[in-house]
Amino acid sequence: MIGGLDPCGGAGISADARTLLAHGCEALPVAAVIAVQNRFGMQRVEVLEEALVLAQLRAALDDGGIAAVKTGLLGSASMVRAVAQWLQRFAPPVPVVVDPVLSATAGGYACAAQVAEAYRETLAPLAAMFTPNEPELVAVLAGSPVLALLDAGCAAVLHKGGHGPGDVLVDRLLRCGGEQQFAHRRIAVGPVHGTGCALASAIAAHLAHGRPLAMAAERAVAWLQRCLATLSPLENASSVGSLPRPLPILHADAS
Repeated sequence: MIGGLDPCGGAGISADARTLLAHGCEALPVAAVIAVQNRFGMQRVEVLEEALVLAQLRAALDDGGIAAVKTGLLGSASMVRAVAQWLQRFAPPVPVVVDPVLSATAGGYACAAQVAEAYRETLAPLAAMFTPNEPELVAVLAGSPVLALLDAGCAAVLHKGGHGPGDVLVDRLLRCGGEQQFAHRRIAVGPVHGTGCALASAIAAHLAHGRPLAMAAERAVAWLQRCLATLSPLENASSVGSLPRPLPILHADAS
């Protein structure tokens, strides 16, 4: 996986590694960004030199084959484009899961419009699965329909429903052949740190195990709900001022 290094371990490549291990996969973590953050917010984002990131990628690849790739926080349009160029040699047949991290759950970080544009033009078209939440999808599409991403080469878009209203949330798996929905009740636990990273990594793990796109998405969504269900409910779970809690990482069913 390629993304940000979170010193508190709740998100970024730390959460990715824990999730992959829970799904029976070996993680090859590559840092593209050093993030000074915790559940209180993001204080600083330092994008590493592209040459250093590419050297990490080459070293990871030289150590053995890869079954899937997951990208997270990349921090700049230039880094998004550099990672996309490097991945062109693998995708396909190696499935790439792209989590377009454009902001932080706890606040303190919001990317420039050029980053969303870079995702739209270079990285999303390489994705076996693109996993935006509602604000991220709006930013990346910039007024275009989801079909534009699919026509550009993206195999599937998992439009996460966590920002939607109501007690029942719907995650929508969109492909050229149609739409599949995964509905689940909102779990009243308030904001949780690292859910997007964990979900995308769980999808990547299932794809690495050879499971088809729809099954990978369905199992990853169900697993994330089980993780969230272990948290104690909050009386004011929807309050704006709630401090994000860390996501418990449960071992997944390997069957």
